[in-house]
Amino acid sequence: MVKFGQLYIWFVIIVAGIAGLPRLLLSRRFAELQQAKLRERKSIVRSRRMSLIILIVVVAFAGVYFTRWGHEVWIQIAIIFSLLSSAEFFFQAQFPSLESLVFQNRLLGILYLGLSIGSYVMLSRV
Repeated sequence: MVKFGQLYIWFVIIVAGIAGLPRLLLSRRFAELQQAKLRERKSIVRSRRMSLIILIVVVAFAGVYFTRWGHEVWIQIAIIFSLLSSAEFFFQAQFPSLESLVFQNRLLGILYLGLSIGSYVMLSRV
């Protein structure tokens, strides 16, 4: 399972880095694109639904954390990554104004990049 854990951590490093950079560097443009998408009622409902689904994944990973793979670093990273993703979908649906989305993108950009860097540091423990 250690091999899978290392692969997953590399996956998070890359994906969180790719998710964080445009949110931080191009936060206004990214927010404008998100706002255009969230103008449709179906998109807001989809974002809320995705938030709930990802939150269920967090609960599943939390359950796995206490099984035979208990206290593995990659599971902790999976929980944090899933919580960030769930929060992103939820808050975008709740606060779809441009200024709110710009703030969310900057904050999430910092958090995703922090997760990417933290995951790289934790990679040595796997």
